[in-house]
Amino acid sequence: MTLLKSKEFLVGLGMICLLWWACGEKQETVIAEVNGAKITLEDLYAEIPEYYQDSVTFEQKSQFVERWINSEVLYQEALRRGLQRDAFLREKILAAEKNILIAELIQRELQDRVQVTDEEAHQYYQDHLDDFTRKADEVRASQILVPTLEEAQKIRREIEAGGSFAQFAREYSVDPSAEQDGDLGYIAQQDVLQEVAKMAFSLSPGALSQPVKTEFGYHLITVTDVKKKGTVRSFELVQDEINGQFYAQKELEQLELFLEELRDNSSISKNLEILRTTSSVEESTSISPAGERL
Repeated sequence: MTLLKSKEFLVGLGMICLLWWACGEKQETVIAEVNGAKITLEDLYAEIPEYYQDSVTFEQKSQFVERWINSEVLYQEALRRGLQRDAFLREKILAAEKNILIAELIQRELQDRVQVTDEEAHQYYQDHLDDFTRKADEVRASQILVPTLEEAQKIRREIEAGGSFAQFAREYSVDPSAEQDGDLGYIAQQDVLQEVAKMAFSLSPGALSQPVKTEFGYHLITVTDVKKKGTVRSFELVQDEINGQFYAQKELEQLELFLEELRDNSSISKNLEILRTTSSVEESTSISPAGERL
């Protein structure tokens, strides 16, 4: 389980933000321009999920704009040199375009075909309780990860004085779990870094750890629940996992049906016998359609 990743990936995403003038007319706000190519505020916010918007800082937005500028000047130089007309690159571009269109077609076609019901998921849970039985002791832990010892000590003092662990996790933690108030869910010792596991499994529920140093920074850890080996995870804890398994299975089934429909309505011819008589592309070019060597 990967628990410790920087939130820097947020700056590489874009999102949509609608701005209105007093008259009510929708406007585009340009925030950078390179030789006439523009990036707008709407572009910047185009792809970041709405629930991340409040956590993206000015510095992260600025870094994104700088990366866009770097990308744009490189792209424009590639066009200036005529790389888009290179035959080899055209093949690669067309192959990439083909794969993007295929992926989008599949996504659009299957999104309405594949449904997983609560009844299916619950029945699967009841029939496979052994699969959801804990094989080791687990604790439900939360953490705040910050870069320096000073930050960790300051946050710890404020929590001890009555501050909210969840609020500090959202505001200061650089771990992805910050989006869930620092909650890591139920973890076994082998699921996390050794230093974090040692501290988490030594805490009583409700206790707050001293700062724990790892290669990623300093962790403050608290435990809210303990589950022993042999207990069964609740349906609510594993429902998403079950839904995912069902969805993947149904998606594959529906994709096979969709492919069958398309193949039935397509004119398809094959010449597989040539695969038995040739061992290379060069050799195949010297064989006539009838199978005779030229």
